[in-house]
Amino acid sequence: MFGCAIGIDRTFIIDQANYVNNFAWDPSLEWADALIPQGFSSKSLIVGVFSEEVLWHVWTTSLGSLLEPTTAVVVTVCVLNLLIALSVVRLADPVLPLLLWLVLPVGFVVTGLSLLRQGFALAVMLYIALRLNRPVLGTLLAAMIHSTFALALPFAIVGWVCSRRRFLGPVMAVGLGLTAAFVGGMLFEAFGGRRLKTYSANEPEATSVLYVIGALLCSLPSVFRLLSIASPGEPAPLNRTLANLAVIHVGVIAFVATSFFIFPLGAGRVGYLSMLLLIPILPTLRRRDNWVGMLIFCLLVLYLTYLAVKAYLDGAYDIYL
Repeated sequence: MFGCAIGIDRTFIIDQANYVNNFAWDPSLEWADALIPQGFSSKSLIVGVFSEEVLWHVWTTSLGSLLEPTTAVVVTVCVLNLLIALSVVRLADPVLPLLLWLVLPVGFVVTGLSLLRQGFALAVMLYIALRLNRPVLGTLLAAMIHSTFALALPFAIVGWVCSRRRFLGPVMAVGLGLTAAFVGGMLFEAFGGRRLKTYSANEPEATSVLYVIGALLCSLPSVFRLLSIASPGEPAPLNRTLANLAVIHVGVIAFVATSFFIFPLGAGRVGYLSMLLLIPILPTLRRRDNWVGMLIFCLLVLYLTYLAVKAYLDGAYDIYL
């Protein structure tokens, strides 16, 4: 099933032409001109590294120089899904994260097969965070693949700085998320300005209050992890990494929930991270010896089951068939 999904006819996918063009045109290195604008300064270069998603272009230039564009797209799909699988293989129960990746409506069927820049960025972030225990580095590299992850980078830094202060991290992340929502327009203008006019604020993520409620519900496992003691037997480096990812998760959801009311476009463009960051956090939730953890786990399973059934009825999983 997995192999058949990767090998599907991709011509009907909306963004397929864009990715094919990336691999066809980027070997000419014309994209590098955007990194050196008129009036060059170190500030403009730093912003350009993120807004122009330089590591994505490095990838497409390298792969596009070796393979046909359509083949390079399929290789990218395989690599990003392999990285996702390898990133969770050392967790206590790697089957659950992989099941989440396959079942989440924004998981494999979307970011794993269609939205390749987002998926590739997520895969790099999780692999470096979970396999190398370097969540800040992973988020930094992800932000240079897809600019959405530039929002997650400050939360990762907060999580690292506050790693020994269990309560301070989530509080600072929420405060930073609220602040980022208020200046969201400026952030998107700086880091996503060249594509800003192509985005739509009329998406379910930006117009349905149920989406906000769902995002807040998704924050519960991360909040619980940050406010409770570590699971017995969980390695200390892994615990710190998961706590950092939980801080990122809480911060992103604070941004999404606030943006819904004051900057709907932000909720629509970043909201998918509310569910995707459950992949490493929910399966590692302390639940077997803690009734609160078990309650949160069961509540999230019910919510995700509802989403999966709804997505199935809407035809989102037809690709599996």
